[in-house]
Amino acid sequence: MKPWWPRIIVKPRVRLGRPRFTTPTRPPGIILFGLLFVAVLFILGGNIYTLVRTPPPIASDGSGNPILIAPAVDVQLGLEGIVASVIVLIGTIGLSLIYYASRYIFQPGYATRLLILGVIVAGVAFLAFAYLFNIKTS
Repeated sequence: MKPWWPRIIVKPRVRLGRPRFTTPTRPPGIILFGLLFVAVLFILGGNIYTLVRTPPPIASDGSGNPILIAPAVDVQLGLEGIVASVIVLIGTIGLSLIYYASRYIFQPGYATRLLILGVIVAGVAFLAFAYLFNIKTS
């Protein structure tokens, strides 16, 4: 049986598939860990306090010289929170190196170097915090 329309009009032979709606995939674990880690560093650095209190970004002493660390316990400048977050990050890297050294029990020389480097980095972070605390309380 011939179709009733002219031959120049061709009936397309297309089979349309049914659209599939799927849930979005979960982002990789390393990205979630990185975002969570940055959020924790932000909180531990005291940056929430800085955002709520809105102190001046740079203060000055009596003679007009700029100070970057306010010598009072109840005041925190914007840069102080960032510095504290970086020091927490450095300490975390040192503790991670100490933990990472436990994976190399069959290579004692490499494990010892990682342990020493981790202790030095974590110790530097601790001393930096002690120095900042000494400035804040004096």
